[in-house]
Amino acid sequence: MEAVSADADAARAREAIERFPPGVVGLDARTKLLLIVVASTVCLACRGEVTVLAVLAAVVALVAAGGHASIGLRCALAYVVLNLVIALTAAFHVPGLSALLLVLGFTLLKFVPVVALAWWFASSVRTGELVTALGRMRLPKTVTIPVAVMVRYLPTLGQEYACIRDTMRMRGIVASFPASLLHPLRATEFVLVPILMRCLKVADELAASAVSRGIESRASRTSVRDVRLRVRDGVAAAVLAAFVVGVLAVDAGPAGQVVVWRISL
Repeated sequence: MEAVSADADAARAREAIERFPPGVVGLDARTKLLLIVVASTVCLACRGEVTVLAVLAAVVALVAAGGHASIGLRCALAYVVLNLVIALTAAFHVPGLSALLLVLGFTLLKFVPVVALAWWFASSVRTGELVTALGRMRLPKTVTIPVAVMVRYLPTLGQEYACIRDTMRMRGIVASFPASLLHPLRATEFVLVPILMRCLKVADELAASAVSRGIESRASRTSVRDVRLRVRDGVAAAVLAAFVVGVLAVDAGPAGQVVVWRISL
């Protein structure tokens, strides 16, 4: 009886591991990479602000459906703040500085949807699944290993920064962004230097972890989950193609010339 119970528990555990989440959450890593590439290309190729707004709205809806609504809301808020900064910079003209801020601001605006997708990708894709998916695309390890390390490294770096910020608060040091702007030298001493030291240590730890898990092995990579393209991935690709055609058609028309944010004094 104990053997039968153990086999049943093992079967349930295997089924729970191999079961992919439904809907957008369970999209293959290659499909999510395709979304990032297409979104970045469309945002850079489009001329109008309405087009970027349409892409951002679609990305926020997609990320929210993928279980990370906070990421979409934060990026949407960043988009609004950047637009306000650009509008105020254009209204209060400062020779030299205004032109620099306008060029930088408009460039960053185009990358807000891409940042949201990349953030969602790093938060929802497991490293093992990513390496397996990239390996099935016949990509060399000189490509798959750096991509996997980068995806794993960014969330770890965020956790390290949170730990440093909590330590500063325990010692009575203000760790907010405005305080860093007002006191750049202190921010460099208390934030930047510890982060750089932790980056070196985390890089060594990730390298040792990857080597211990056989990342240098020449054998084909496997995964505990069934990593493959499903019907939902085909549907996502078809919806993406239709959306791109529609966005480019709007951008080529009169709506592509509309300026949403403008302040006149």
